[in-house]
Formats: sequence, C-alpha cells, structure tokens
Amino acid sequence: MDPVSHALLGAASGLSVSPRNAKIAALAGLAGALLPDADVLISSASDPLLNVEYHRHFSHALISAPAGALIAAGMLWLVLRRRTAFDTLFWPALAGYISAVLLDACTSYGTRLLWPFADTRFAWSVVAVVDPLPTLMLLAGVILALKAGSAPRARIAIATVVLYLGVGALQQARVRDAAEQLAASRGHIISQHEVKPTLGNLLLWRSIYLANGKFMVDAVRAGPLSSPVVYPGGGIARITPADMTPLLPAASVQAKDVARFAQLSEGYLARHPERPEIIGDVRYAMLPDSVRPIWGIVIDPARPERHVDFVTLRGFTHDDRQRFVGMLRGVAPDTLR
Repeated sequence: MDPVSHALLGAASGLSVSPRNAKIAALAGLAGALLPDADVLISSASDPLLNVEYHRHFSHALISAPAGALIAAGMLWLVLRRRTAFDTLFWPALAGYISAVLLDACTSYGTRLLWPFADTRFAWSVVAVVDPLPTLMLLAGVILALKAGSAPRARIAIATVVLYLGVGALQQARVRDAAEQLAASRGHIISQHEVKPTLGNLLLWRSIYLANGKFMVDAVRAGPLSSPVVYPGGGIARITPADMTPLLPAASVQAKDVARFAQLSEGYLARHPERPEIIGDVRYAMLPDSVRPIWGIVIDPARPERHVDFVTLRGFTHDDRQRFVGMLRGVAPDTLR
C-alpha cells in the first residue's frame, strides 16, 4: 500500500508489542515498515524490467523480516546515540516489517512472502493500494495510543483494519460470483480470473477473466445493501511469448523480456488497442471496465537485442472521471456515458 498507511500500521504494530516507551516503539515500528520498499532503489538504466522484477521480491519475504528489523533497529540505535536498549528497538521494528509485507500481500500487485522456498506471488486483492479509510483508522489509533502510552488502543486500530480487510474479502467473493454468473450467461468457461478493488474503495471492482483466448473485462459495483451492478466492458485477445515468433527471434533479448513480463503479469498480457507495439498487463487499467492497460513493455522488432522499454499510461480525462464516479455511485449501466 501507500507509504503513509505502511508507516501508520508499522507504528501501531510497534506500539502493540512494546508499549513501555510508546514513542520509541512507534518510531521503530514505522522504520521497520518502510524498509521493505527500499527495493525501489534496485534499478538498471539498460534493463527497465529489473525494477519491476525485484519490487516486492526478496525484501518482502517473511524470511527477510529479522534481517530487515536488525537494519532498521541498528540505524535508529545509532541515530538515538545508543541511549535506547537495542532490543527495545528490534522487536517493534520486526513487528513493523512483518506488518508491511503482509499488508502488501493484501493488495493486487503480488508479494513473494515465501521466497526463496516458493516463487508464488501472493496477491489477495482485498484492498486497493491507496484507500483512505483504513489509513484514517490507523491514524486515529496511533494518535490515541501515543497519548495514552498503551498497547490496547494500538491493537484495536490493527483489529479494525483487519476487520476492514475481511469486509474486502467478502466484497471480493460477491463480485467474483456476479462475474462468474455474467460469464456463464455469455457461454464462457473461465480458465483464469482476477477480481480487484478500484482505487480508494471497496464498492467498485474490476473483473478480468480469460475465456476462448480472450480477456473479458467488466466492472462490478457491490453495494452493501443491494445486489451487485455489472458494467460490461470489452474483450481483448490474449498474447503469449510464443506469439512473438517470428516477429522476435526466440533467443533474442526482447523475446526473453516478453517471457519475463509474462511471468510478472501471470500471463495477463494483451496488446494495447491503440498502440500495438505496447504489450500491457491487462489486469490494471485506469477505468475498471477498460481494456487499455496502464503499463506495459514496448516491442521494437528492429532492435531485438536491446531490452524492451517499460512505459506507464496513466491518462485520466474528464469523461473518464465522470464514468468512474457514475459507476461508483451505482448509476444504471444503460444510462452511463
């Protein structure tokens, strides 16, 4: 999730395990929670996919938590001029580090929690990468816990966020059921399916499923007291690394990059509908019913031995905003612009 949410959850986690010195515990938990995202510094000017490949990789594995907590606690210990016992910093930092990797696994990007024992990317997709409600819950809990200097209030804040994530899981199940019914009405047999919340809420979701070699993309609004409303989207042909031959020589750098990107995207690859040189991750788009990906790789058959470029396409027009708000409000699909 966003750094603010990570920092607040880390602070709450630190407070919950070491309430004796609330401010120090919160600071150590915060430092531990922010450290996993230091992986954004891993990059290569010649290989743009390197950063994508290593984001939420080993730094987000549970096995890395003790080492990460040692680093965070050690840095704080030096900053505080060794006036605080090291173990007073280590345990809150460890709690904060673990809270960060688990929270990231609750989003849709994918986190390698069990590396190096398994290469599975855990993406439970029960909360968006930015959602102000759990962030505000954590902010209130941390402030109250710091004022009282007690662990229970921090634990209540964490429990409230866990409850919110549980609501997200229930919403996801409702949306998945609605999407599966839609697929059945189309005569489709689903071979892959992803359901993800849209930015900042648990009401409007994006459904992407694979059937008959095409990805079908739909938006679903799941109101708490009403049946889900489906906003049918479009379909787009799936692309696989094998489809790049003979456009790209099988042993070329770009062909290997396509295979890497396919693995990172769990096979959800499609050409951008307006820019066919871009192969995008169709799981992500600015609008929940759109087949236009927000990021992808640029293929250049004229230079197959050069690494692909990684591009982001985050344009969001006034009409897009109107459409998003309309779906969020539950406007009838046949009246939505």
